[in-house]
Amino acid sequence: MTETESRWAGRVKAWKASGQLAADYARGRGFEASTLRWWSSRLGRERLASDVVAKPSAAPAVRMVRLVSAPTRPAPCALTVRVGVAQVDVQRGFDHALLRELVDALGGVS
Repeated sequence: MTETESRWAGRVKAWKASGQLAADYARGRGFEASTLRWWSSRLGRERLASDVVAKPSAAPAVRMVRLVSAPTRPAPCALTVRVGVAQVDVQRGFDHALLRELVDALGGVS
C-alpha cells in the first residue's frame, strides 16, 4: 500500500467510525466529501479483490441437483441450486440473468 493509500485508508476508517455523513466529516479537514467516498469505494474494491486472490479455495462449490417427483404429485420446483450452504429453488420460466447474478453474489462459479 502506498503512502497516499495508507493516509486515505486512515481517513476512511476514521470517517466510518464517526458515524457521520461524508460531507459532515470532511468539512474543515482539507478534503472533499466526494474524494472521501471515492477512496472508500476504491479501498473496498481492492480489499474484496485481495480477499478473493488470497483465498481462492474459500469459494464454495456449486452443485446443481434436479428434483424428481413421484408421478402422483407435482415437483415442488424445476431445479435446486446449492452454493455453499445456500439453496435456491428455481421454477420453470425463471430469469436466467437473475439466477446468474445470484450465484455470482453467493460466490459461485462466474
